[in-house]
Amino acid sequence: MLIISLALTCSINKTETCSDAYNKFVVCFNKSKSEERKLVFCRRFQYYVKHGGLIQPMMDSEIPSSQRKQLKVIPKASTEVDCQEYYCYASNVLKDLTHIYESVDLREAGLSNPAQDQGNCSSCWVFTMTSLMENSIKLQQFDSSQMFWSQNWGISQQFILSNIFGLAYCQGYDVMQGFDYFNRLFQTVETYQNFPYNPELYKDQFNSFIKLKPKVDKSLYLKPFKTFPVTLDNNQNTPAIGIHTDQEKLFTSNSIWTIKSYLSRGVAVAGAMHTQQNMDRLSVYDGSTVINIYCDIKNQPLDHQVTIIGYGRKNGQEVWILKNSWGPNWARNGHLFVPIGANSLCTEQYAVTIIPLTYDLLSNDKYNMSKQQRGGEFDLDPDQGDTKGMQSWLLAVVIIVPIVVIIGVAIGIFFCCRRNKSQVQAKITKPFFGQQVAYI
Repeated sequence: MLIISLALTCSINKTETCSDAYNKFVVCFNKSKSEERKLVFCRRFQYYVKHGGLIQPMMDSEIPSSQRKQLKVIPKASTEVDCQEYYCYASNVLKDLTHIYESVDLREAGLSNPAQDQGNCSSCWVFTMTSLMENSIKLQQFDSSQMFWSQNWGISQQFILSNIFGLAYCQGYDVMQGFDYFNRLFQTVETYQNFPYNPELYKDQFNSFIKLKPKVDKSLYLKPFKTFPVTLDNNQNTPAIGIHTDQEKLFTSNSIWTIKSYLSRGVAVAGAMHTQQNMDRLSVYDGSTVINIYCDIKNQPLDHQVTIIGYGRKNGQEVWILKNSWGPNWARNGHLFVPIGANSLCTEQYAVTIIPLTYDLLSNDKYNMSKQQRGGEFDLDPDQGDTKGMQSWLLAVVIIVPIVVIIGVAIGIFFCCRRNKSQVQAKITKPFFGQQVAYI
C-alpha cells in the first residue's frame, strides 16, 4: 500500500517527541501546520506509541461524522407519512437462502468499487448510497440501450449531495431518508466523471438552492433499484429494504443470516457504527487485525454509515468486511474488519439494502463467486470448504442428537433389565440418566 511506503520514508518512530514526529508528519504527507491539528496529532501519536498501528494522513484531523437524526417509527395504521421524519422502509422481499457461501468478498467478485474519501464533509451516508447503487448497477441485466452504465458504474456522490435540499450541507443524513428523497425527486443517477466529488466547490451553489442538472442523455436516465410499498394503501414506495432497523437491539441470528444471504446473492448492505469515542484508535488502525471495541448501546449513538461488502474469517475469527469512506489509504484499502456477533463499534444495530432493478425476486440462487480467491491483498482467510449453511447444520443437530440419546437410553435399559431385580432397584436409586449420558 502507498500509505506504508510513505510512513517508512517519514522515518517516524515511537521514541521521538511529539513535536519532532509532527514536523516529519507534516513534511511527509504535505500537511499545513496548525496548533489545533498538532494537538490532535499528539493525542493520536501517544496512542500509537502505546498500542501500535500505522501512521496515517488522518492523524491530525478529526474524522467527520455526525449523530444521525432520530426518526420516528411509522404508526401501524398509517396510510401516508413523511419519510423525512419517519423510518420508511419495505419489509424484506427476498427469501433467505438455504445454502450460503462460507465467505463472500464483493471486492473480489467485482461487485464493489474501491473505497473513496469523504474528506471534511459529513457525507458518509451518500457514499453508502452510491456504494449500494454501484453494486446494483453491476448486478443489472442491461439491454443494448443501457450498456453505457455497465462501463460507467462509478456514481457521483456530489450530484446527490448537491440536490438533496432540506438538510444542512455536509452535516449528516441517513441512507433511508436519502433513498426516499432520491426516489421521489431525482430523475437519474450521474457519473462520477460528470460531477467529481468536491463539496467545497459546490457549497455556495447548494446554499443558493441551485440544482445540478444531469449531463447524461435522457435516454440513459437510470434509477438502479426496485421500489416497494411502505404504507397500507401502497401509495408510497421506497427502494430501502429494512433488514434490521430497531437500533436499540442487536442483530439476531436470523438477521445475520439474512445479511449473509444478501451478500451471497451479490447484494451489498448498508450498515452504521459509532466512531466519535474511538477516534484515536481508528485513526491508526491498519486493517491487519480484527477490531473489537465495546459498544455502549445506550450511550454511544450511531454516527457514521458504512457498507457491508462481505463476511468470512480473518485470523481465524468470523468477521464482517465494512467499506468505509475515509479514503483507500486508510486501514486495509479503506476497509475494516469487525467480529460477527460482538457489536464492535456498534456495527450490528442497523442494516438496510436495495434490490437491483432487474433482479428476479423469485430467484433462490447464489451469485457466481467462482472468481474469488481468499488471502492476498483482501486478507480473508482461505475457505475451509463449502458450507450448506448454519440452518442445515442446526437442523441436523436437532434431529440427530435426540435420536442418539434415545438409542443410548434404550441400550442402557436393555442391559440393565437383564440383571436381577435387586440390582435394578439399587441402580435406580442413583442418578440413572446422568450416568448413562456421561457414559455415552
